[in-house]
Amino acid sequence: MRRPTRLGCTSGFSIVEVLVTTVVTSVILAAVYTMFITSLTTYTKGVGKADIQQNARFALNQMIREIRMAGYESPTLANPACPSPKTGACVFPVQNAAQINVRGDMDGDDVTEEIEYLLQNCVGSICELAQRERDWDDTISTWGAWSPYQVTATNVKGLTITYLPPGNPTTVRVQLEVEDTP
Repeated sequence: MRRPTRLGCTSGFSIVEVLVTTVVTSVILAAVYTMFITSLTTYTKGVGKADIQQNARFALNQMIREIRMAGYESPTLANPACPSPKTGACVFPVQNAAQINVRGDMDGDDVTEEIEYLLQNCVGSICELAQRERDWDDTISTWGAWSPYQVTATNVKGLTITYLPPGNPTTVRVQLEVEDTP
């Protein structure tokens, strides 16, 4: 004898239950995915901002080091490029508000170098801070050729250089402003 089966006692899920579960799972996964993408974007922007700030800090520290060395030469160096006593025009031969040139034995090799910093490759209001240098050639008593520009900082919005006192400066104030959004 065969036993009759009842429709209400079947095992498994109905199509409605599967659809509801799928919709709920999809909503949860969409929320998790959106949160992940937002977090990844925020992290990437933070890393880019930190890189820009670190590069600007490094460039400013390098400028400070070289400005502090301006006018320094070893006692054995007789240099017609910057005769003693050093004057502002010799130590800072270019005195612009957005460019600085410094002269001195910056690396202790008994050769006077001239180092120049300025903004270049501007797109809109954002520029690169670039640096180049040249050496004094004692054998022919003239300056050598400038090296190619090297970018020391990017995303620069402004470079302001103040020379004090004007004309024959002994103090230089440098302000570097960066756009810290990559």
